[in-house]
This record gives sequence, C-alpha cells and structure tokens, in this order.
Amino acid sequence: MKNKLINKTAGMSYLEISILIVSMFAVSYLIYSAVNNEIKPVDTQKGLEDISQEKLNQDTGINIPRTLIVGLIDYIITQALSDNIKLVDAADNIGLVCCEKTKDGKFCQNALPGECDTGTGLHTSPTECELTDFCEFGCCVSPTNGICNKNTPKNQCVSLNGTYKPSSMCNVEDCRLGCCVIGEQTEFVTRGNCIFKTNAQNKDIPLDWRPDVNTETKCLYITDKEKEGACVYDSGSERKCIFTTLDDCISRTGNERNFDKTGKYCSNPDLNTTCKAKDHQGCLEGKEDVYWFDSCGNHEDASQDCNLFSGTYCGKDISGSYTCKDVSCMVDGKKRQNGESWCEYDGKIGDGKDLVGSRHVKHICYMGTERIEPCDDYRNQICVESDNTVKNGETFAQASCRVNNWRLCMSYNSKQVDAMKAECKKNPDCTLKHIEMGAGFKFDVCTPAYPPGFYLGGDSVQMNGADVPNSGEGICSMATQRCTETWVCTIFGCYCVENCDCHTAKFTNDMNDLCISLGDCGAYINYVGTFTDSGYGVKSTGAAPPRSINAGMFSKYVGPKANSKPADPGTFEFFETMNAEGLKDISEEKLNKVDENQSALQKELGGTLGAYGSPLLYRILSEDSGNVSEEDINALPSSTQPVNAAGYFNGVSSVKSSISAQITKKEKKVGGFEMIGAMIAGMIAYLITQSILITMIAAMLAYLFLMAWIMYVDIDFFCNMWERPSGGADCYKCNNDPTQLPCSEYRCQSLGELCQFVNKGTPNELCISQPADEAFPTIQPLETAISPGYKYAEVTANGFEVLTENDKCIDPFNIVKIGIKVSPFAKCRWGFDMKQTFQEMPERFGNKGDSILPAHQMNLVLPSVDSIVGVYSQGAICNKSGVFKPCNITEELKELGKVSLYVKCKTASGRVNTEAYNIRTCVNQGPDLTPPRIWLTDPPNEGFLKYNIDTQNATIFVSEPSQCKWSKEDKDFDKMENNMTCDTDIFHYGTNEPGLGLPCTTTLTGLKNSTKFYIRCQDQSAGKNNMTESFIYELFPSETPLSIDEMKVFGKDESDEGPGKEIVSGVEPADIVFRLSTSGGAEDGKAVCQWNLSPTSWDQFRETNSSTHSYEWTNAYAGRYNIDFQCEDVAGNIAKNSSSFKVIVDKKGPEIIRIYNEGGLKVTTAEPSKCVYSFNRVFNFENGTEMSGSDTEHFADWKPFTYYIQCQDQFQNFGSKIMVRPYDIINSY
Repeated sequence: MKNKLINKTAGMSYLEISILIVSMFAVSYLIYSAVNNEIKPVDTQKGLEDISQEKLNQDTGINIPRTLIVGLIDYIITQALSDNIKLVDAADNIGLVCCEKTKDGKFCQNALPGECDTGTGLHTSPTECELTDFCEFGCCVSPTNGICNKNTPKNQCVSLNGTYKPSSMCNVEDCRLGCCVIGEQTEFVTRGNCIFKTNAQNKDIPLDWRPDVNTETKCLYITDKEKEGACVYDSGSERKCIFTTLDDCISRTGNERNFDKTGKYCSNPDLNTTCKAKDHQGCLEGKEDVYWFDSCGNHEDASQDCNLFSGTYCGKDISGSYTCKDVSCMVDGKKRQNGESWCEYDGKIGDGKDLVGSRHVKHICYMGTERIEPCDDYRNQICVESDNTVKNGETFAQASCRVNNWRLCMSYNSKQVDAMKAECKKNPDCTLKHIEMGAGFKFDVCTPAYPPGFYLGGDSVQMNGADVPNSGEGICSMATQRCTETWVCTIFGCYCVENCDCHTAKFTNDMNDLCISLGDCGAYINYVGTFTDSGYGVKSTGAAPPRSINAGMFSKYVGPKANSKPADPGTFEFFETMNAEGLKDISEEKLNKVDENQSALQKELGGTLGAYGSPLLYRILSEDSGNVSEEDINALPSSTQPVNAAGYFNGVSSVKSSISAQITKKEKKVGGFEMIGAMIAGMIAYLITQSILITMIAAMLAYLFLMAWIMYVDIDFFCNMWERPSGGADCYKCNNDPTQLPCSEYRCQSLGELCQFVNKGTPNELCISQPADEAFPTIQPLETAISPGYKYAEVTANGFEVLTENDKCIDPFNIVKIGIKVSPFAKCRWGFDMKQTFQEMPERFGNKGDSILPAHQMNLVLPSVDSIVGVYSQGAICNKSGVFKPCNITEELKELGKVSLYVKCKTASGRVNTEAYNIRTCVNQGPDLTPPRIWLTDPPNEGFLKYNIDTQNATIFVSEPSQCKWSKEDKDFDKMENNMTCDTDIFHYGTNEPGLGLPCTTTLTGLKNSTKFYIRCQDQSAGKNNMTESFIYELFPSETPLSIDEMKVFGKDESDEGPGKEIVSGVEPADIVFRLSTSGGAEDGKAVCQWNLSPTSWDQFRETNSSTHSYEWTNAYAGRYNIDFQCEDVAGNIAKNSSSFKVIVDKKGPEIIRIYNEGGLKVTTAEPSKCVYSFNRVFNFENGTEMSGSDTEHFADWKPFTYYIQCQDQFQNFGSKIMVRPYDIINSY
C-alpha cells in the first residue's frame, strides 16, 4: 500500500513538473497568437510524430531531447488515465445486463435485470452495453437548438426527435463549427445552433453563419475589430491619439495593446495624450447628430440631438455653424419631406397623349436637396406615384420608375371584343379607344395609355443587306382605315344615310386621336409644344373631310402642370404580368460592300449625290412594294431604346384584324317605285285631261322624281409617323432643360429636322443644329430610274412628261417606274390638285416620300379609260357650292386619258418649292385588248407550306379589275371549276397589302394529293379579255415538322452550359447566351427564333434566319428562370422548347484554403484565381508581385520575410489580404 502511495505521489510530481514545462510554451504561443491573430493557420499532419527535433528546439530555444518530451507526455497520459479508470473484476459483474432503457428513463445502462424497461421493442442483453448493436453510440443533433451531443445512444436520440449521425465524436458536416454573427455579437457554433440563436433574437433577421471562419479567435475578432476606441501611440516626445477601430489601430501601430477597449475618448486624462476635449463641433459621416471634436480632430459625444425621422440632420446653417438642419425640400411652394419622391412630366400623360420626345422623371428630396432620376427614355419606363397618409393627416408621396407594359395593350386585341375590353380596362398602362362614325363604321381598340417613343432620326434600318422601314411606320399604320359612306341620290341631289360623320371633322379628329395613341404618330406636338400635321392624310372618292387639326387643340398639353394626377402604379394582378426585359436597341448595321457590277441607277446615284452614299440610297429606293411584310419587320434588330416591331408584330396584326372585324358594310336598296309612281301619275293625268301627251309627260316626270340610286364614297385616313419640325431653331432647348433633365438622342431628334445629337455616350452629349440650307428645293427627273421602254419627254424646270419610247401614251394597268432627284435633300408628296399645300397632298412620292432623301422613286400604274367610265357610270358625288350632287361626267370623260401629278418637296429647313412640279402622262384610250396579268401571290409562287396541311388560303394580285378562277388541270377560263373572290373597285387599286394591284382570294384544297394549280382571269372591259395561258401556281408542303434539336444556355464561359444548371457571374445583371439549332420544316431548319420571359413579351434572336440561332441577354439578375423559345420558318411551321436555369452572382472574393511549403511558398484557393504578394502591409493589387501557377494553385519563392497575399477571381472580386510568416509554415512530409 505504501509503495502504491509513493508511486502515486511520484506520478503527481512528474505531472506537475510536466505541466509547468509545457505551459511555458503554451503561454508563449497564446501571447503570440493574440498579437498576430491575422496569421492564416497552416495545414499540419496530426500526431506527435510530426513534431521534429529541429522544430522543438526552434520553438522553445532549449535543447530538449525529443524522445524525452514524447516519453514524458506518454507517461503523463498513462498515469492520468490509470487514476480515473475503475477496475471491475468478474465478481462485480455477476447478474448485470445491458438495458436499452431503464425504468427511470435512462438509455443504455448496465444494470440489474429488474431495473430494465421491457416495453414493446426494447432490448436487454447479458453483456456490456458498449458491445451491443442496439446501444450504438453516435452523434445526436438537437432538432431545436442545433447543438451536437457526442456519444449519444442512437435510440435515445431518435426518441428525442434528434438527427442521429454515426460518429461518436460528431465529426460530421452538420456539426461543423463556424462563426455566427448576430448584430454586433458573434459565437463559434454550428449552423443549426446559429439558426436557433438568430431566430430567438428576431425571426426577420437574416442568417449570417460563416463556415470559412474556422477558429473562435477569428470569430470574436469579426465584431471586435469594428469596435471604436482610443488608439494611443508615441510620436517622438508626444503621446498622440486617434479615435478609431481596433482593426485600424492594429493596422496603424501593429499592436493591439495600443487600443483602449474601455471606450475612452482620446481627450480622457487617464490616457495622458495631447488632445483637448470639446474643441469644436461638426458632423460625422452616416450619423444624424452634431458631435463634439477634440483638438486632435477626434469625435466625442453628441452635442446636439438631431432626428432624421422628424426632418433634421447635422449640417451647416447660413452662418457656417453646425446645427440640426431641416432636411426637407421646398419645391414649387410645396414642402417635401426628406425621402419623399414624386413624379414630374414634360406635359400631358396617359390616355395616349404623351408628347413626342417626352420623358417621365422621378424627383427625390434627399437631405434638403431635390434630385432627379430620369426613367428610361423612349417611354420604355413610366413614373408612377402613390400618396400615403402619415401623422396629422399629411401625405407622403412615393414614386418609382417602372416598365411601360404597353405591349400587352396591343396583344389584347387578339381576343373577342368583350374579353379585350375587360383586359384593357384592368391594365393601367392601356386605354380603350372607341371610334364611331355610324352603324357600319364603329369599333373598340385597346391602345397604350403611355405611347412608346420611336426612332425619329431616319426612315430605315439596314438589316442583312436590305432596307427595312423604321418600325414606327408599321405601328402607325394600324390607324390607317377606310370609312365607306352610303349615299342616296335623286335628280335633286344626294344625301348620306350611313357612316355620315366620315366626311366631317369628327372623323379626322377621332382617327388622329387613335393615331397618336399608338406612338409618335399623326398630327401632334413635341415636348416643347411645337406642332406638325404632316403625320396624317385624308383622301376621298367624293366629299372629303376637312384638315381640321391645329396646334390650338393641344396647347394645354404642354408643361408639368398639364396633368391632374400621376401615372397609376397598378395592382398586384397587373404586376404579375410585368416583364422588364424587352426593349432593345435599334442599331444600324454596316453597309454591305458595293458590287462592282453596279446598275445604271446605282452609278447615277453615286455620281450625283456625293457623300450620302449610293449603296444605302439604292436599297432605300429599290423596294417594289409600298408596304413592309411581316418577314421584313421581324428582321429588324432589337433595341433597348426605340421601339422594336419584331417583338410584337402579332400585336400589330391583331389590332388591324380586330378593327376590320368590327367594321361592316351593309348593302342598301332604294327605288323600285318609279314605274308604279309613273303609272299612277299617268292615270291621274289622263283622267283629268284625257290627253295622251300630258299623260306621258306626267308619267315621265313622276318617274324622274321618284328615281333614286345608291352611291358609296370611300374616305381614307392615313396615319403616318409624326413629322419633326423643320429647321433647328429649338435644338438648344434640349441642352438647357429647366428641370435639369439631361438631353438624349430621342429628345434632341424631336426638336427639329436639323437637330443632331453629338458626343453620344460621353459626358459631353449635346444637341446641336446642323447648318441650314435655306435654298428652295429644285426637282429633276432621275434618268436611270425609269422603266425600260419608257422615257422622260419635254423636260423643263417645272416638270416632265412620261411617254413610251415611241412617243405614245402609257398602256393601262402597266407598271411604270419613275423617279426624281431633289436638291437640297427633301421629302416629297404628290396630288392631283396643283393648289394643294405640301401637308394637304395625300400621297407620298414612293415608299420613302416622307424621308429627307436626295432622290425618290415610285410606281406609276394608270387604269384604263373604260374602267374609269365603268365606275363613273355607277355615279359619283361632287360637292357643288356646298350641295352634294351626282357629278356631271360629260366634261370629265373628255380628259380621262390625261393625267397630271403635282409634286411638292420639303427640305429639312422647311423650304417647299413654290410652284408644284408637274409630272404629266396619258393613257392609251384605244380599246382594251390586253388580258389581265397576275403580279403577285401570297403565299409566294413556288413557296413553302406548313407540314401536314391539306388546305391553304391564297391571294393573287391582278393588274386590273377581273374575275379569276382556278383548277387542278390546265383548262380554258370558262371551264375552270373554282371561282375566286375579287376586288374590282379601281379606287382600291394599290391600297391593299402589298400595295400593288387588286386582290383575288380563295381557299386551295387537296394539297396532300396535288400542289400545282392553274389560274386564269378575265377582265371587265367591253372585250372581256381572257388569259390565254394559265398562271401556274405551285406550292411545296414541308416534308417534316420544324424542330429545335439543340438548346444551349450559358454565361461568360460556355462550360457552364444549361439547361437546368447554375450559371455563375461576377456582375449583376449578368450576360447570358442562348444558342439554338433547328432542323426540318420548309428549308432544312432555316427559321427565325424568339424567346421570352412572359407570353406577351417576345424578343427576336440577334443571329437567326438560319439553322443556328444566337442571342446574348444582358439583363439577367440573380434568380431562377424559365425561358420559352419559339422558332418559325417561312412556311409558318413552329417549333417550341423551354429552358430552366439559375443565375448566381459571385460577389465574394476567392478564399485561400491552404498555405504551406512545397519547394517554395504554395497557396491553394477555393476557386480559380490570380494571386499576388508583397512584403509591405499596404499595397495595391495591381502593384503586387504575381504568383506563378494557375487555376487554384499558386507559387512564390521562399524568402524569410512576412508575406501579404491577396487573390482575385475571374469576376474581378478581391479576397481579403492574408499575412503569412515563414516560421509558421511546416514542411509536409
């Protein structure tokens, strides 16, 4: 027993000596770690075998044998364990069993059998619990607080609803420790425990658990480093002080001991510094109160208590003294509270009345200063505002710029009228227009409440080597409509019986109101109040409505006070339909190279028009059609600024279709009583006079008096793009906006034809006026534009005549192309009345007549005299001194063969030729011996059809009024079985799509069996000329459906390809690339593809119209997306697909996860990075020495200095700087 006591006492002595020795090193290490706690921990292999003899000597400074230390520690551990282990012999275990659960609720206990709970499913075993399966010990994670409990029986964990992990020491991911940051407090706990502690404070506090902080010391430092206090240091004989953070103090002085953690100010006498208290007052950045500052410039406690919520904040008063200053704003006599925001506008908004060039602006009161935040230009965004009632009944306005969702308004028109009206009324961005001129001409249409802005600087955009009209023209054309009035005529005159407002000012005014609601269209004003009325036109076959629109009608719309209320923010239901993507930039592509084999027209243009450029002008003038096709419009590039027609062509079409479906034309019948009246009058006359002569006269007079007939008058309203004012007198107003709104290209263009926006994209953007050319336009024939077989004759300064080369008149219904050159550049129009002004002339000279160009050309097609006589024989209405009567055509018929067109041109300076330029020609008046000709077909001849169809609607355009038939066999006209429906009204000539000839429509059947059809037509001349040869119309159905075979979605690196994958970006919004490939369909996969985020907002791919398609989306924010794709080929085959992906924005710098010596300094990062180092604490990344290596491994030479290392990832995010000292690095072996 004595020996045992001596051994035990000796062991305790050895233990005490060992603890003393080891504690010397431990304390030294703790002091070193506290002072140098920025040092990045390095990897070491666990176990005593890693401690080398050299390391021991280096760390302790004492030559202690390694074997002694190892043996000593081994002995200490053995003795310590031997004193705590209770030895149990076999006799002590007799009768004990392992209870899975005891009766007192304990789990896995060695106890007597009677103490075990033998309930259902519980086990007992005559052995120690550690050796049983049912008492497996592991880690139990608490379901409430997330704490990990080591060595917990599995069944006990399950019974407590814990999460069991088969690791007795809790070495599992759920038990990984990290830094939990809650406000200004930090704890080194598991993520589950961090969630519990955060929710205990406030469930609305976001979780901030940082697993990359892997020591408790670092965790505590996260908040401690931001604590403020006095940083005291000696500078020569002075003891100076800076009131700053712990982190800054260490950075400045290199020692934490210089920082006073008690919160004393630098002027506190206990610190014995040179700073004197309360020397002066001032403001602290980010603080609302006025503070005292000591003589060293360090802030102290508050001297004045300001309250930002009540409207005061630290600032200087008029005298320059610091005080609690009022931070509200006085705007136009109204007090605006700090933080309040409101909307202002250039003029009238809503109801389709936004002014051309106008922009919505959000104003903000910020710390006593009024600031502006312009919404996106071209009215892509609108400013919405709502007022909230606060204390004392005062209101507090809040405004926001949000997307103008006008596209939906267009799309609603594809619905039934009642459904369209309901949807339109629900959307605050839409307005419902009702037009009614009579029972046959009335319709409702949904249009934008805040019309979009158009590109005003040119008429065309170059795309794929072809000239495509500005998309604004296509939108404005939706309001181009024809109203047909019905008149009843007698020998005494005519009177209107249906749609009788169409020849009045009401028709012009209401249609112009519809026109301007579509965008920058019609007769309207710009944002400074300048009015132009060349954006609309009217034409009539009888009585024409007056041009009644004038500037006075809109003068009240100018200025910020023109509105009674701001734009409506909208309801939640409305916002669910919103999509901020969509309006993309219309950018003109580079011109194609000029072919060496230029035509004569190209050479003439190039030789006479100077710097304007022949290639572009040639394409502008070389269109055969007066209207743009859907395919052309869909070829437009998209735009983040002006409106792009490509994304909503279906909306444009739906508007036209909706209006057409609501307009009806009813056939009227009058007369029929002439003979009865004549008989009655004759009988009465005979009974009275018994004279046959008198009886005949009476009957004849009665017949004439009762005679009546129906006549129809077509009145056309043309809605064109709004015309910019002439000259450049107002250009400067864009640069000197009274509201400080910056000038933009759109606003500049709206001020005048000569206004040019320069220095775009720089801080020096300006709107300047180009030099004005005050010369009046002079017009000459464009020699090489005329069709072969024709010539310009009798050319003078005032006009020319168009004849055949044999000096004959033009054959009727032939296309003759003519052209004019004009200098200076001008827009040109024509009419039949030489007294008409430029604005009154209804017809543009060619497709580009309203564009300022150096040359214009048009197609001249003249009807035959017989066809004109045919129309006049049905009657025409003329206004004779205010009385509507049938025209006396006796004199008119004498001159029907002669045609005079009067042309007027207008320059950018507003100059118009004083005398109309006269273009004369004549029509061959001989008998019509020429059969009709088919000029165009829709679908095109030898075109493609959809896959698996058996019927197809088709339209042909014929050269003159005709009746047409078709058959599947080549037969004479009279024997063909299928009649077509043809328009024979010559007044409709050229007014139908595509602007050439008269249409005949039909439905072709049996396409699965035969795709070749034979068509013949017969004209309506006296000779009834038939086509002697059939027009062969052949179509080719698609053999396979169109399909999207490959679909890729990726970010900056194509390797992060979707769908269904995560795309990582370093910036927000991110750039995402969509790439598709198509096959099948009409042309082996060639198609045009679009994409969208919502069903009503499609955007066309930039690179498309082939079998591969590409689009770069530059506005993707973090989140999950579902993108729909749709491709359509020339035949109308449609393929659809969709993709889901997630965008992750990486804004965190790369983390250094390992630092060690491997033939030099080696650093491993968690992601591909670029790393640099310096031996100075303060350095810029750009000036650091770049480490070698790539991806995640980086190397530098080994030097006995302190390294400061910083890394940057591929997204330009910087990681924190790490300090590494060589003696902390242990060789890995």
